[in-house]
Amino acid sequence: MEKEKALELWDVIYGKGTVWATDCFGTWMCRDDYGDTEKKRVRPGNTDEFEYGWEIDHIRPKSNFGENADPDLLNNYEIVHWRNNRGKGDNYPQFALGDKTFKVIKCDICESNDLKGYGIVDSDNKRIDWKGRAGKCFANNK
Repeated sequence: MEKEKALELWDVIYGKGTVWATDCFGTWMCRDDYGDTEKKRVRPGNTDEFEYGWEIDHIRPKSNFGENADPDLLNNYEIVHWRNNRGKGDNYPQFALGDKTFKVIKCDICESNDLKGYGIVDSDNKRIDWKGRAGKCFANNK
């Protein structure tokens, strides 16, 4: 995804002016580090350097869509730390990060608005993706 579009998503999901945020898995990210897997910095209030780069994840992997389906729906995107994105990979519908398991689900918030979209639940079936936390989805799915 183009950096400009990714930063627009960041602003919508986390708020304009927000520089630091955690992804749905609890990993810190820095808005300025989109697509950067190498840069290390110190987050305010900490002393350790860490990589805070992030990517746009297709919640339901592109590889799992049929020929005529569109995986590039706004309601199929999640902002995640790059390591979590790589760890999740194309695993569907279940995947693990470390010792925690997660599952990709159809988003009931999207469906109630006659839209297609996907979400992520933890092992307790609690929504952790941005749509589940915010209780809303993109009204325009493109």
